[in-house]
Formats: sequence, C-alpha cells, structure tokens
Amino acid sequence: MAENSYFEHKGSFPDDHSRENHALRFMEHYVSRIDSADYKCSYLPYYHPQAVFHDTTGVDYVGGPAIWEWISGLFGPMSKIEMETVETLVISKPNGTHVLYMELMSHFWLKSRAGLPPIDIPRSMVFTLGPAAGEHGEEADQEKGIGFEGLQIVDARLYYDRSLLLPHLVKSKQEVEKFGPSGGR
Repeated sequence: MAENSYFEHKGSFPDDHSRENHALRFMEHYVSRIDSADYKCSYLPYYHPQAVFHDTTGVDYVGGPAIWEWISGLFGPMSKIEMETVETLVISKPNGTHVLYMELMSHFWLKSRAGLPPIDIPRSMVFTLGPAAGEHGEEADQEKGIGFEGLQIVDARLYYDRSLLLPHLVKSKQEVEKFGPSGGR
C-alpha cells in the first residue's frame, strides 16, 4: 500500500527548496497571480470547475467560476498583495492529491490608501490540489490554460480576521444572500 509523503518548507518561497516540490511549484504560480491584483483571466489555470472555497465568513463558494468572481471582487480594492509564507507542510497522497497547510503573513496595499503602508494580516490556509480538468471534463492542458503542471485547487479553506480590512471590502452576492446587506463579516 502506497503511503503519503511529506514536505516541509520554512520561510518565503519561491526558492530552490520550494521548487523541489510539485505542489509548491503550483502554489508559486497561483500566488504570483493573486499578488498581481490582476484577475482578468480564466480561473482554469488555478481552480477546478467543481472546486469549493470555504471563506472565513462561513460562505462557501462553489465552482471555479464563482470562486474567481469572488476573488476578483474581494481583491478589487487592492493595488498589490503580497502573501509572504512563514511555513508550509505539504502532504502528497497516493491518489495524486496534495494537501497544503500554509501559515502566511499577507500584506494588502489598498488603492484608497495610496502611499501608505500595507495592512498586514496573519492568515492560515489549507489547500487541496488535485488533477486538473476543464469545464467539460477535458484533461489538464497547460497550453490551453487548464491547470498548471497538471494540478488545480479542488478545495480551499481560509482563516483570518477580515475585520482588519473593513470598510475596504465589498460584500459578495453570496455574503448578502447569507447574512443580508448589513449582516455578516
């Protein structure tokens, strides 16, 4: 019976050590896109069409398109983001999935606070990466923008104090549906 393998990375990435790991190479690609604050692209290099993102608010975003729309809106007020990794543990499973437990210090530069220092927020994230697929079941194809090195995020869990970014964030339609226009957060 095949066993899980474990990979621990301390400190920021990318570096030579993090690039030894398939899952962390994917995360390097993903984090680069998130940090750019430019989301005018397809979700398919990053998220599986049936992915689920469990936000710290208690709202679950279901499906790659819904997740990407939410990310685009959530980070719309940002001019730049830097997700500085503190420590990451990768558990690679025999079925081809990888679970990443990440401790991060995230730095958010707000467009409305041009010239001011970023807002710094500690965050914890758990990502499950799995085999990439297109919207109609197509296999991974990096040249066609489906996955990166054959992987996509299939599940994500995010934990942090969003109140540190209020009132700069815009509520998603899912948050309004769950909590009402003045509730939640």
